[in-house]
Amino acid sequence: MPRKKQFDKEKVLDKAMKLFLEKGYNATSMEDLVSTLGINRASMYNTFGSKYDLFEQSLDKYNSTNAIRIADFLYYQLNVRKGLQLLFENLITEALSGGPSKGCFMVNTTTELANTNPSLDQKLQDSRLGLETLFFNYLKYGVDNGQISPYKDIKTIAAYLFIVQSGLYVNSKINSSKEELGKTVTAALTILD
Repeated sequence: MPRKKQFDKEKVLDKAMKLFLEKGYNATSMEDLVSTLGINRASMYNTFGSKYDLFEQSLDKYNSTNAIRIADFLYYQLNVRKGLQLLFENLITEALSGGPSKGCFMVNTTTELANTNPSLDQKLQDSRLGLETLFFNYLKYGVDNGQISPYKDIKTIAAYLFIVQSGLYVNSKINSSKEELGKTVTAALTILD
């Protein structure tokens, strides 16, 4: 008779996600995982597969959680320009107070592991396209409500906003000036004028 798992898979996955965000894939050892997750190697392999499988599952969870969090935030921001300003200001605050992880799991993974695995590259592309679509839909709301000119290329602007977001996460690792990063956001959003 198989033994019943003595741990909550989702809670363990959350711990793995935080560890990979903090250390990255390559710097996270099996010993780090076993001690942080609080489960033995056999349980980890039986439940999640290899270290890489666990990493991809963590990345998937982060991606879906992050997209929902951003969509939920923007949903309540009726003024598109102000909503984007607040979103990026929150991102800066979060990145600067994030301790050693500073950043976004997807962006960190892109800088560490892009072009090393086709499956992972597809996940990163899907994440990018998902966020660009989210930005596009929000910008479309702005066009439909007369806040953004209908002559603006909102598809290109949505891609640009993804680049701004990613760049802020990367830059926050070496620039801890909230004021400077905030000015960058203000300048970036002039594209909506």
